[in-house]
Amino acid sequence: MTTHPAPDSRWRDTGRARSPMDGVLHAQPPLRRLAAGWLLLALSALALSTVFAVLLVLARTPASSVLASAGDLFGRALVLHVSLAVVVWFLCAAAAIWTLAAGGAAGAWRWAALVLAALGVLAMLVAVLQDASVPVLANYLPVLDSVVFLAGLSLFLAGIALCAVACGSALIRQVAWRQLEPWRLGAALSMLAALIAVAALVVSLALLGLPRQAGAFEILAWGPGHVLQFVHVVLLMSVWIVLGEQVLGQALAPRDWLTALLLLAAAPVLLAPVIYLSVPIDGSEFRRWFTALMVWGAWPAGALLAMRLLQQLKRAGRTVWATPPGVALLLSVLLFLLGCGLGALIRNDSTMVPAHYHGTVGAVTLAYMALGYQLLAAFGPAHTAATLPRWQPLLYGSGLLVLALALAWSGSLGVPRKTLHVDVLVRYPSYFAAMALVALGGLMALAGAGMFVINVVQRLRDGRRAAPARARRRDVRWPAVGLTLGLTGALGALLAYWPSERPGDDVAARHADPRRDASLHAAQMRSQEVEQRFSRAVQLLGLKQFEAAGSELHRVLELAPQMPEAHVNMGFAMLGLQRYAVARDFFGVAIDLKRTQINAYFGLAVALEGLHDLPGALGAMRSYIHLSAAQDSHLPKAHAAIGRWEAALKRQPGPGATDQQAMALPSSERNPMVEASPVRTP
Repeated sequence: MTTHPAPDSRWRDTGRARSPMDGVLHAQPPLRRLAAGWLLLALSALALSTVFAVLLVLARTPASSVLASAGDLFGRALVLHVSLAVVVWFLCAAAAIWTLAAGGAAGAWRWAALVLAALGVLAMLVAVLQDASVPVLANYLPVLDSVVFLAGLSLFLAGIALCAVACGSALIRQVAWRQLEPWRLGAALSMLAALIAVAALVVSLALLGLPRQAGAFEILAWGPGHVLQFVHVVLLMSVWIVLGEQVLGQALAPRDWLTALLLLAAAPVLLAPVIYLSVPIDGSEFRRWFTALMVWGAWPAGALLAMRLLQQLKRAGRTVWATPPGVALLLSVLLFLLGCGLGALIRNDSTMVPAHYHGTVGAVTLAYMALGYQLLAAFGPAHTAATLPRWQPLLYGSGLLVLALALAWSGSLGVPRKTLHVDVLVRYPSYFAAMALVALGGLMALAGAGMFVINVVQRLRDGRRAAPARARRRDVRWPAVGLTLGLTGALGALLAYWPSERPGDDVAARHADPRRDASLHAAQMRSQEVEQRFSRAVQLLGLKQFEAAGSELHRVLELAPQMPEAHVNMGFAMLGLQRYAVARDFFGVAIDLKRTQINAYFGLAVALEGLHDLPGALGAMRSYIHLSAAQDSHLPKAHAAIGRWEAALKRQPGPGATDQQAMALPSSERNPMVEASPVRTP
C-alpha cells in the first residue's frame, strides 16, 4: 500500500497541512472579522442547541420518564434544538464560507446581513420564555407559534438571503468562473440554492397567506425545506474537497470531475420552480414531487464523492487519516453514507426518520467542525492549532453513529418519532436496549459538541496570549466538560419539574395494557393517535371548520398514508375551502387506494364541478350511483345533480361554453355534497 507521511508530518510541525483556503484566509485580512462574526453566531447556536439536546436525550431515556411532567417543554426544546442546530448553525456556517469564497471588501450590506441574522436569533430565543409559545413540530422547519419567534425567524432568513445576494454579487465581480476552485464553485452554487429556497418561502406565503393552523406551517415550509437540503449537500461536498486536499496533501480528483459532481448535486434545485408552477402547493402532488426530488436528487453526487474519498483515504494509509482532520473527514463520510442508507429504509413516521437525518446532519456538522478548526489559524498564531485534541471529532462522530443506529433499531420496532418515552407505551427488552443506546450515543455526541465549543473558545482566547504562558497552564478542558454537562443536566432537570401548563391533561392513555410484541405495542399507540385525530377532524368538518380539520387530517396522513378515509375527509375539507384542484387530488388518491370508497366518487364529482369539468363530474357521479346501495340517503341529491349538469351541457351554445354554463348554476347547486357526513371510522 502506498503511504503519504508528508501531510501528517506537516500537521505535527506547523499545526496543520496546507489548505485550499489558505490564500483566502491570509490574503484578505479585512474579511476575517466578518467571517469570524458569522462563525461566532454559528458557534453560539451550536452551543445552545446542545443545551436543549440534553433535555431531549433525557426525555427519550427510559430511566428519566419523569420528564413527561414538563408539559410543552419537550416540544419547545425540540423546536429550539432543531432550529438552532440545523437552521441557524448550518446557515451561519454557510454564510461564513460564502464570505470567504466571495472575498472583496466587507461592505455595509454584508455587515447588515450579519446584524439582521443575529437579531433574529435573539428574538427566537426570547420567544421560548413566552408562555403562549406553542410548539409546532413541522418537518424541516419546526417553529414556535409565537409572533416573536416567527418575526425572529424571518429576520434571520432575511439576513441569510442578504448575505447570499451580497456575496454572490461580489463573487461574480471578482472571480473568473473558468478558473474557479471547486470549493468556491460549491459555495456559489449553494448561494443560488439558498436564494431559491427563500424565494420559494416567499411564494408560498403569497399564495397561502400567514399560517393559522399547525398543519399550515408544514405546507408552507415543505418546498423551501427540501431545497435547503441541497444547500447543505453542496456545501458538505465543498468542505470535503477542502479537507480531503488538506489531509492527502494532493488534489482529491481532477478539477473537471469535481466540477461535474458539484453541478450534479445542485442541478435538481432548478426543478423547484417547475414544481411550484405545475401543481397546487397545498396538494398531495406537491408533497410527492418534492419528496421525489430529494429522494432521487440529493444523494447521488455526494455518495460518489464519498466513495472517492474513502478510496483515497484507504490508499493514503492510517498515518494520514488518523490526523484530527482526517478522523473528522472519515467519520463525516461514513455518517453521510449511513444516513442515506437509513433514508432508504423509511416506511412510516417512526424513529427511522431521525436516524436518517442524524446521520446526514451529523455528517455536515462534523465537516463544519473540522473546517472551523482549520479557520482558527486565521484568527490567531498558527501554532494555536497544533494542540487540537484528536479525540473530539472521534467522540462526536462515533456518538452520532451509535445514536443513528440505535434510532434505526427502535424505528424497526415501530417506535414513533417526536414522542416522549412515557408516551411510547413499550416496556420490553428490545425497546429498552435500543433507547439506552440512543441515550449513550446522544450523550457522547453532546459531549463532543460541547468539546468543540470549548476548544474553539479556548483557542480564540489563547491566541491573544504568549505561547510560554499558555504552556504552563493546566489543561482545564476535561473539568470544563464535566461542568458543562452537569450544568446542562441540572437545567434540564429544573425545567422538567417546572409546573405543567396543562395540569388537567388526561394521561390515562399512557397506561394502556402492553402487548408481548414491542412492534405491535408501538403500532397500537400510533393507531390511537390516528383514531383521536381522525375523530377530531370529523367533528371539525361538522362545524365547518375546514382549515382546522385539514390540519388534523394532515397528521393522520403522516401516520397512516394508506388510509383512504383520511384522503376522502381531506378532500371534503378542501371542498369547504373551495380548493377544488386539491380536493380532486385527494379524492383521486382515495379511489386509487380503495375502488369501493363510494363517497370519494361523490366528492370527486363535486370537485370536478368546481373546476367546471361537467363531463368529468357526470362520470364520477354516475359511478357513485352505480356503487351505492338503494337506501343511500344521498342518492336523490346525486340524481338531481346529474339532471342539472346534463341540462347545462345541453344548453351550451358550442364548444368551450361548458365553464360558463357551470358558473351560471347557483352556488348551492354546484356543491350538493358539502353538508353530507363524511366517513366516521378510520
